[in-house]
Amino acid sequence: MPLNIVRASKFRHVFGTAAKPDASYNNVKISKLPWESQMSSVNGKFLAVVLESQGGGAFMVMALNKPGRVDLNHPKVCGHKGIVMDVAFSPFNDNVIASCSEDCTVKVWEIPDGGLKENLDKPMVTLTGHQRKVGCVVWHPCAENILASASFDNTVLVWNVSTGESLLTLEHSDAIFSISWNNDGSLLATACKDKTFRIWDPRNESVCAEHKGHEGSKPTRIIFCGSKSVLFSTGFSRQSDRQYAVWEFKEGNLKQLKTENIDTSSGVLLPVYDEGTGMVYIPGKGDTSIRYFEMSAEDPYCSFLSMFQSNDPSRSGCFMPKKELDATKCEVMRYYKLLTKGNVVPISFTVPRKSDMFQKDIYPPCYAGVCALSAEEWAGGMNKPPVLLEYNDDGSLGSCVKGEATGSSKVGSGKAASSPSLRAGAPAHKTDQKHEALLAANEELKAENESLKKRVAELESRVSSRKF
Repeated sequence: MPLNIVRASKFRHVFGTAAKPDASYNNVKISKLPWESQMSSVNGKFLAVVLESQGGGAFMVMALNKPGRVDLNHPKVCGHKGIVMDVAFSPFNDNVIASCSEDCTVKVWEIPDGGLKENLDKPMVTLTGHQRKVGCVVWHPCAENILASASFDNTVLVWNVSTGESLLTLEHSDAIFSISWNNDGSLLATACKDKTFRIWDPRNESVCAEHKGHEGSKPTRIIFCGSKSVLFSTGFSRQSDRQYAVWEFKEGNLKQLKTENIDTSSGVLLPVYDEGTGMVYIPGKGDTSIRYFEMSAEDPYCSFLSMFQSNDPSRSGCFMPKKELDATKCEVMRYYKLLTKGNVVPISFTVPRKSDMFQKDIYPPCYAGVCALSAEEWAGGMNKPPVLLEYNDDGSLGSCVKGEATGSSKVGSGKAASSPSLRAGAPAHKTDQKHEALLAANEELKAENESLKKRVAELESRVSSRKF
């Protein structure tokens, strides 16, 4: 009788826990746009969600530490003339977010530290160059102020946001469903409506490799799996079964390693890879479940681990950056699920461990959120790996950095310093301005204190001598 061998894995028993209603974000008018983007973005400060709006496009930016019922009159970012299709926070600055819209533009906004107090309709930068609606935006993982956008005009444009100019154009034969940078941002993968996956050298505006993808006609997605030469894609078979595939990009060739059917549902799958655990999370439009798999260098290349199940179907969602997770509770991922009924529910994925001590074996160095390159260095052909942070023995992020940061960005207490302003020739970032203002106020108080001391001494002298 054959034995059923279970593959050993640290993450085989990862489980998800949905937040309670008082820790969720309720009464949010989430967009009903039939487009397969995340429609949201999150970082350690804010949660952004694309809204159902009339007379133009809008999205909402909420303070992450203020869950509960969202006021109907909550301030919005409403500078687009068409429906907003995607949003993405900068990986280097929690206050900067990019958005794209049916109005053919990409806009970059700065959110104040305390959140919005009134509607924001003036962007820092408006990027114009696309001829049709823009479906997705993705920031470069290592270079500051480099942003890629994909449009229904069959092009991907790579922008230098600090100057507002388009640096590169990647032309396709049909509409583009998704774009993904590799680990150091030297390559870009695209999934196109012509059912072809392409690997680009963006700075040469040339295709390094291409391969026919999933045979179904519905939208597909492809992502790089961190620092590995492996890619992961989701799509549909010719019989409309949902499926995933694993690919290897090596020596200029894109080779398919594995394809496997998942189920017969119709919702588009939106995969995300976690470099620290080697896991791929696959939520889907309209799904009540989130599947997660573990990648490996050898056959079978991708192994099913488990599945989080709930009762509410999903509109879309986004994942929290790894450095913002609670390592003391063995949290390895957090997903913000957008529900069709207007709620955003955080779902925490945890590795069960008996010990209360920090489990360093499941927490390799994580992405620091600090730029390794300037836009000019990257455009000039330079590549650098991402800057990484080590974990301390108590589970906190330390100041030990793997990699080399560039510019004025620094790392302290596990947080990345604010990056320089995106606007060319603009003054220093608000963080530096606040620091200078505090120093000036401190000097003024010192001078005022000395003056008061002299006045007190003078009055005491007059009292003692009774000379009025």
